[in-house]
Amino acid sequence: MKQTHHTDKPCPIIEHHKRKETAKVWFSGTVAQVFNTYDQRSLLVAALGDEINQIRADYIPYILLDFQQMTFVCATLWSEQEQIFLMEIDLAVEAREVCKISSQYINDGVLNDEDIETTTVH
Repeated sequence: MKQTHHTDKPCPIIEHHKRKETAKVWFSGTVAQVFNTYDQRSLLVAALGDEINQIRADYIPYILLDFQQMTFVCATLWSEQEQIFLMEIDLAVEAREVCKISSQYINDGVLNDEDIETTTVH
């Protein structure tokens, strides 16, 4: 795996992956380090492909993908001009709770603002 000359961290990489449609995929340096072969990354791309096929949208700005007991933050875009999926895949390193909603306050599927207990995140 290539290293930048300014840091000891691995560089992000961009690869083409083929399934039903071709995808140009940007992997963060962390993802490229954890999935250090093309075949391993292909499994990740296939799992993301399965998820986006269920959504059926040309642009998905944010999706969480659980794969091999890890959570990934992804984005996808169908490029009509290039006839290719553009994908970004990064490893989620941290999760933060931003609010709590108690189910006892939800009446008939309606949630009011006063039913939400907010939590400040720093």
